[in-house]
This record gives sequence, C-alpha cells and structure tokens, in this order.
Amino acid sequence: MLSNTYPTRCWKVLSVIALLILVHQIELSCSTSPCINLDLVVAVDTSSSCSQTQFDRLLSEVKALVSKFPIGPTKTRLALIGMSQTAQVLANFDDLTSLSDFNSAVDRLTMSSERAEISKGIKLARESVLNKARAAPTPRLLALVKDRQCAERITGSSDAELASIKSEVAVLKLTGNAVHAIGIGGLWNSRVLKAIFGTSYLLFKNNNKAMESVKSLNIKMCLPPTCKHSGQTVKPETCFAKSQHVLTFNVAGAFTSSKIGVCRQHIARSFQSCTEKQSCSKMERSLGSCQADGKLAILETLQFFDRKKQSCVTYVEKHKVDCSGARECKDQVADVVIMLDKSGSIHSKYHTVANSAKTIVESLNLGEKNVRIGVVTFNGFSTYVKSIMVVTDLLEMLVGLGDEFDKSKILTKIEKSRTVGKYRNTHTGHALKEVRKLFNSKGRKNVFKAVVIITDGSSNDAEVLYQTVSEIKNDNVTLYAVGVGKVTNYELRELNLITSPESDKNLFVFEKFEQLKPWAEKFSQRLCMELKPPNPKFCDADVQFKSISLCRFRKMHINMVNFKYDTSKRCIKHFKSEISETCKTTCVDPIDGSDHLEGESWTNMCHEFRCDSSGNTILPTSVRKCVAADFSCKPIGAAPFRCRNIDGEERENCQCIDKDGEAVLVVDNPN
Repeated sequence: MLSNTYPTRCWKVLSVIALLILVHQIELSCSTSPCINLDLVVAVDTSSSCSQTQFDRLLSEVKALVSKFPIGPTKTRLALIGMSQTAQVLANFDDLTSLSDFNSAVDRLTMSSERAEISKGIKLARESVLNKARAAPTPRLLALVKDRQCAERITGSSDAELASIKSEVAVLKLTGNAVHAIGIGGLWNSRVLKAIFGTSYLLFKNNNKAMESVKSLNIKMCLPPTCKHSGQTVKPETCFAKSQHVLTFNVAGAFTSSKIGVCRQHIARSFQSCTEKQSCSKMERSLGSCQADGKLAILETLQFFDRKKQSCVTYVEKHKVDCSGARECKDQVADVVIMLDKSGSIHSKYHTVANSAKTIVESLNLGEKNVRIGVVTFNGFSTYVKSIMVVTDLLEMLVGLGDEFDKSKILTKIEKSRTVGKYRNTHTGHALKEVRKLFNSKGRKNVFKAVVIITDGSSNDAEVLYQTVSEIKNDNVTLYAVGVGKVTNYELRELNLITSPESDKNLFVFEKFEQLKPWAEKFSQRLCMELKPPNPKFCDADVQFKSISLCRFRKMHINMVNFKYDTSKRCIKHFKSEISETCKTTCVDPIDGSDHLEGESWTNMCHEFRCDSSGNTILPTSVRKCVAADFSCKPIGAAPFRCRNIDGEERENCQCIDKDGEAVLVVDNPN
C-alpha cells in the first residue's frame, strides 16, 4: 500500500498501540511528510484502567500517540476530552498551540471508577469541539481511546447507551467527521464497536497486526506530497495500420468524499493517425561477456500487449550465471522437432542449414524429463504415370522424437545428412504432416511443443501445407520458420501463414545463407526462454493475438493465440486455427493489432470499431464508456465500480465521468 520509507522513530511511537479498530481504511500514524492540515480530537475513557499504575501508563501513551505530529494553527490542531459518566473538554483547538500544551492537558485527566458513557463524549466532541474545526478539505478526526477493560466492566454498555452511540456517530459522520477507536493493552467491547462502526471494522489483537495497518494516517488524511506519474502524460501506443491508441493521464492529489487524501488519476483515451507500422511482440535473451569473477550477465527481454494496462509493455530481467554453463539452458521441458529443407535449390548451401541445426541442438537441455528432440530432412519429387502426376515424398528421420539424448550422436547424424540422399523438390506440407503424426504418437501431454522449419523457398505441396498448418496449430504446436535466399513475396506469404499469429517474433528471413550461423546462436538463447512454461506475466496481462492470412486457394486462415491459467494455476498457451471458405478484405484493430474481416463490427476496451469493404478500420467518433477491471464497459455517470489504474492494478470506487463529451476514467490511487 505504501513505501517502506517510514523512519524508525515513527515505529517507536506506534509500538504503544496494542489495538486498532479501523473503519473506511483511515489509519493513524506518523509520516515523513506530516499532515499540515488535520484537526484531531482525542477523547480518553478515564474509567477504563484497572489501577492507577495502568492509568498513568495510559496517559503516557496518549502523549506518545501524537508526539510526532507538527502542532500549530496551520498544521495539526489538537483538542482533548475526558470521558467517564460525564464528559469534559480539557482543551479545545485554540487552547493548544504546542505539544507541551497538549501534554499538560493530558496530565489534568483523573482516573474514574464510573463506567464511561461514550455517547456523551462523542456528542460533546461534535457540539463543542468539532464545530470549531476548519472547513473542508481539512480532515477532522475523533479518536476514542481506552485502556485495558477490567473484569467488573467487561459486559460493556447498556442497550440504551449503544443506541445513543450509534445515533451520535451517524450525526458526526454526516457532518464530515471521521471516527477511530484505539485500545491500549486490551479489547474494546464488540457491541460498542458495532454501535460505532456497524459491521465494517477490523480488529487487531496484537501489536504486529495493528502496526501493519497503522502506517498511513497522514498520507491518507492529507493531500499526498507527491504522486507517482504526477502531472499530465500523453502516451501514444503502438502504431498498427496507420492508427494508434493514445492514453492521456492527468494525476494530482485530491480528497475523496470521506476526506481521504489520494493521488487521483484521470485516464482519457483517443486515436490518432500514424505512419510507421510497429510490432508489440518480442522475446530476446542475450549474454554479456565473462567477468573476472567467473560470472556473466544474462539479459532477458519480453514485450507484449498488456490488455489490463491497455498498452504495449516491455519487461527486462537481468541475472548472473557461471560463465561455464551460461550457454546451456536450464529448466527446459519441451518436445522439439527441427525440419531441414533438402531440396535441389539448397544443395550447395545445405552445410549452413545443417550447422544451424547443430547450434540449436547444442544449446538444449536434453533429457527424458527435459527437452526431447527430433530432426528430419525433407524433399521429394513428382513423376507422371499416364498423364497422372504422382508425388513422392523423401522424408528422412535423422533423429526420432525422444529416441536419442546423447548430443554427440545427434550432431553426428546431422553432419552425415550433408551427403546422404538426393536433393529435389520442397515438400514442406507432407513433411509437416508426418511431424504432426510424430507428436501425436510420441509427444508428451501438457508439454510445450515446437517445430523449427528452415527452408529456402515455397513448398511444392502448398495445399497440403495450408491444411496441415491449421491442424498442427490446433494441436497447440508453436511453429518457427526461417526463409533464406531471395525470398519472393509469394514465399513470404507462405512463411507468414506458417507462423501467424506470431510472425512478428517467430518468422526470420535472410538474404544470405551465411546469416544462418549468427541467427542460430541468437535463436538458441531465445529458446532458453521459450522452452520453459510460459511466463505468468502473459496470463496476468490476458495476452492474446489474432491474425487473418491473405486469400489463397479461395480460403483464409484465421489464427488466434491466448494465454490462460489452468485449474492448477499454471500459465498455458492456447492455439485456435480456423479456415474460412470465403475471402474478404481485412482490417486491423488500432489498439492491439489483431485482424478482423470486412463487414465485422467489434468492441475492444469499450471502443466500437467496424471494418469497411476497402479494408479501412472505422474508428469511433467519441469515447462514451469506461473500461472496468473485468473489461466490461461502464457508461458515463457510473460509480462506484472496480477498474484498473495506470499500472494495471485493480482499484475500488472508480468513476466514469464526462469531460467535453468524452468518457474519462477517474481512479483514486494510494501513492
């Protein structure tokens, strides 16, 4: 809730409190930025001590309770009331100009054997003290303090007294005052607490628990001295298809209706045109140089669109490892198949393809319970028999999935594949179909599965590939594709089809085969991140992707990925791939970059969009609703409801207000 910057002296003062009853989340404490506008009335039950020794201790602790407040006419003003069978004002606001004045007034309190009537103390505070308090927004607080309850008075107040307490508190709150009940060394009677607070109170029976909740009266009851993100911030988000979402934050200190000081956030949303298409999907892992201590730094970068924060976010984690084991990844659990194109056009450069596969294998943590690897080469040829084309696939299983864990043996088999067999056509579709069968027969359940395809051109069995890509994605298999050489637009579209909707990070295109080596080294590091269970940040942010392929064979691929927690709270990646039998124009959502079909209307973050026949996304002319924490839409005037602040954290009591005809979300955020 608050930073841990409170000085030791504050906690020494607070340690005198053995019991705190808290209502409406208002707390009593001292602060490094003391409240300069607070009117505090301390009403002490002088009948609650069982002995003079206890009473003397009570007076000492009442003094300590306010000892760190800055006292003065323009700062904290104090008043003191004694409560027994009657109530008496020992000092009013104008009587106390220093802490020593307050302490002198406390010394005038005398112990009473008569049970106190709390209602009289509350009424006296309202009529004779708080009526002299400063006007709003100055917070006004009545603190009711009592000592350990004695056995002969443990039964508490009568029903009539409880009714009077409840009535007096209600009137007090209607006039803008807050009430606290503080116990020193013992519990308040629960019936009295309910009369004061109803059922909404927190009861702490020991110092530690009370101290956890006691941190922030001055920050809560005063305008915060500083607010995170203070001032106005205009934040253009990722540019998707010539439009981008713009968030405007205005943050400043403010008082709630309960006179609690908060950092109030006004969050407005709009759209503007942009030119440079961008991506919001990145996963990188880089190694630093080995240092004298035998360690090196590993930097891991993760970027994605966070729906809860409504923005593109980037997380960077840095940690050190031993130089000797830095390149071999740990904690990987996955089934991985590497597919190597061995067609005729790649013949003279196949050694670079094989070497890149070896680099990937060397980085993996192979084992029965870790990474199981499979390696296949693929090509094929076509012949005509009586004018009928007959297709022959030449797929070679160099390493069956999970059949070998000795890296040296696997690397030897890949090396030997340079000279074995013939190099003919590119039958990517049939090869991927066999790999799918391999996963279904030998793959493990609930384990990340991936295929890495390295090729130099488009397939000669495109229709088979088109169907198989959709099927294997629905099996929850992630596809990576590497296109090398002079890749045409046609070939690029096929590679995009294979990797969508994650093409931004899973598709790699190079002009020269020599670029495969540095790519393989970098990609191997990224696999250290990918072959572990998905980062929980994906599920926390409700990450999802959607893409629609260009028309081919009079069909379109519609691919979706999302991340959700399963019943055991593991973050799981889910694919869904469909084939549309009709072709339409597509549009792009300017908030998250997802694709939509011509004629489709959709809602994202309470904005309503429509895709027209020319492929333009029709943007809303105005924003008339605010986004709630569960992504439901709240109309202007809605309050209170749960929402998310600038940092994506859930907050209570949010409002949706109108500002110049636009909906603005108001979030009261503790700083």
